[in-house]
Amino acid sequence: MLAPDTRLTPASRSDDTPVQELVASNGYSRNQRDERDVREYLAPLFRHKWLVLTVVLVATAAAAVYAFSLPSIYESSAVLQMDPKEFAYMEDNRGMVLRSYNDYDDQNTQIHLLSNPHLLRQVVLQLDLEHRPGFLSNRNDTSILSSIKRIFSRKRGSARATEVAPARSVETNVNELSQERMRELEPYVAAIAAALRVQPVEHTNLVTVGIMDADPQLATQIVDTLTKTFVTNTTSYQNRGSQQAAETLSRQIGEIQVNIKQAEDARLNYLKSHNLPLEKGDGRNITTDRLAKLSSQLLDAENDRKQIEATYEAAKETKDPSAVPSARSSAEIQDLRKNIHQLEQKRTSLLETYTREWPEVKKVEAEIRELQNTIAKSSTDAVATLSSQLDAAIKRETKLRDAYYKERASANNQTQDEIALSNLNQQIDINRQVYNTLYQRLTEMQVNSLDKSVRVGIVTPAVVPSAPVGPARGSKIIVTFLISLMAGVGLAFLIEQFDNTLKSAEDVANHVSLPTLALIPATALNGNGGFKGKFLRRVRAEENHTSALALSTDLRSPTAEAYRHLLASLLFTAPGRSPRTILVTSGSPLEGKTTISVNTAVTFAQTGAKVLLIDCDLRRPRVHRNLGLENGAGLTTYLSGRKDIDSLIKTHELYPNMKVITAGPMPANPADFLTSTEMRILLKVVGDRFDHVVIDSPPAISFADASIIASLVDGVVIVAHGDRSSRRLVRRVKQRLEAVGANIYGVVLNQVDLRAHDYLYEYYNAYEED
Repeated sequence: MLAPDTRLTPASRSDDTPVQELVASNGYSRNQRDERDVREYLAPLFRHKWLVLTVVLVATAAAAVYAFSLPSIYESSAVLQMDPKEFAYMEDNRGMVLRSYNDYDDQNTQIHLLSNPHLLRQVVLQLDLEHRPGFLSNRNDTSILSSIKRIFSRKRGSARATEVAPARSVETNVNELSQERMRELEPYVAAIAAALRVQPVEHTNLVTVGIMDADPQLATQIVDTLTKTFVTNTTSYQNRGSQQAAETLSRQIGEIQVNIKQAEDARLNYLKSHNLPLEKGDGRNITTDRLAKLSSQLLDAENDRKQIEATYEAAKETKDPSAVPSARSSAEIQDLRKNIHQLEQKRTSLLETYTREWPEVKKVEAEIRELQNTIAKSSTDAVATLSSQLDAAIKRETKLRDAYYKERASANNQTQDEIALSNLNQQIDINRQVYNTLYQRLTEMQVNSLDKSVRVGIVTPAVVPSAPVGPARGSKIIVTFLISLMAGVGLAFLIEQFDNTLKSAEDVANHVSLPTLALIPATALNGNGGFKGKFLRRVRAEENHTSALALSTDLRSPTAEAYRHLLASLLFTAPGRSPRTILVTSGSPLEGKTTISVNTAVTFAQTGAKVLLIDCDLRRPRVHRNLGLENGAGLTTYLSGRKDIDSLIKTHELYPNMKVITAGPMPANPADFLTSTEMRILLKVVGDRFDHVVIDSPPAISFADASIIASLVDGVVIVAHGDRSSRRLVRRVKQRLEAVGANIYGVVLNQVDLRAHDYLYEYYNAYEED
């Protein structure tokens, strides 16, 4: 029998530090905990290291096979010199001027012409690449079998590739190829274009032309043919283009001259036939001058007629003709009015002496009436004169208006003629502008044609390369290695993100909000001989259903140390008072709750405390098997009516302080047994007799048994498998137990891979090797 371990008994503490913080710290300093946090972040890589290594090895090996299957690539190059046009003469209004060309645009044009499909077709035809063995087959055959063959036949293939195909009679004029024939040559043109490299040399007029191919001889032939054909075509194009352009311009200039002469003759004939002035200027257009004068005279006549008409209308409307302005302004009428006024004064003086019957008075009145009649007659004559004047003014206005309209019609016809004449003049001006432009361009070409220097030439001809330039096998393998490494690491973290199991105390705290009482190591870390040499032996032991006691019999084993942590956590859950009745349950079967129950009871017994282990799993009891005890009578025997508890309590030979009540015969209705009064009485009696009572129950999710017992005990311990228990399942267990008012002490993570917790693994491994 082992001596009691007094280190694990409750003791008073001077501070208020929670026990979980004490357990979680494990005695490490802050720097050590920071290092531990870094290791925890890298824990997914350690857990899935074989997956990462597999991805990296497979991808890198495949990249290596592919890279070494690629044939060696040779590059042959030549250097061309492309001198730009330095100057050109052209004529403007000030005479001949110098015009510079854009060197950059000119060189870019030549560089693009080097990869022109028309030029590449000429190369294909001249080298007869259609009938050259292996020209396209090596490029198109990318199967895995062909790649493997190339690995072992690279040298022979290279020797074979240097053979030059015999010359054949092929088409020489690429301009006469049909569309069908060009489609046949397209694969060969595309192959050359893909291998062609045209690179200008910075700050010079030199251009490097290179071809990469598995056959160095063929690469040299293609570059040589390409550059020579390009130089020939460029020189021929310049000469032929200049000559054709000059001929075309001369012909167009002659046609424009004829058009200008014909337009001038048509313009002169039009002027003569329409009586238009040959020259423009003052006094040369009689119709326009006459129309202006008639317009002025017509306006004056309209004004005179309107004035006479207004005076006449006023005279017609007045009752006193003498009031007409023309009559009032007449000198004769004014003299008559004066005479009448004198006679009226004379009559007035006579009437002062005589009566109206006096002969002298009558004589004076007769004279006054005679003068008044004379005035009336003169006034009537003045009105008649106004009527005659109005008629004359109307006739004059009508005559001038007729003349104006006639002249205006003639002016309109002349205007239309002038518009048509303007169109003729515009056409002549356009022809003259075109003539000047074409003549200027012809002069420019004639001046430029004096420079017969060669602008494009081969500076460095192509030579057969002696060493390959590719492929970059090493860089391909390194890049693949890095990409596969990142993919493997990403896949490991992705799997970790989708893994919803509880693997660490941090997972329990973050996802279940419960403390972690202990981490029970996986089986591979248990037993004697260390981690490296005991894995197979432990697997065989589990396959043979080894007793749960084997996990804690060795006090120096990692598992025994883990159970002592569990014991310490349970003792400090309620400061000042040790838990009496403890229920051990889980969310689902096969999570190790029975093993935890047995070893928890053993660990309590090792401290010298009196412990009772009760198997309340009435559906699948396993305590008696792990302890090697008989199960003929047990808990169900007591709950069925047998009142003698002592007869049901069994003692294990290795641990006298640990008593056991097995499950007994399996009942048909376990829940009814557990909710009975006898069950409450049993827990009260054993709670008074023993220091600690550990109860093993069925899974809390599958059955209601655990919830029933949880309401009768001091606290509950939830067991979660470190590789199978999901977060959601443990949360449901917690919710179900809290619903019945259970006091949950925390979670015990069983079968934890301590390799993911380096700080524990190194500690246990070092402790085991001492």
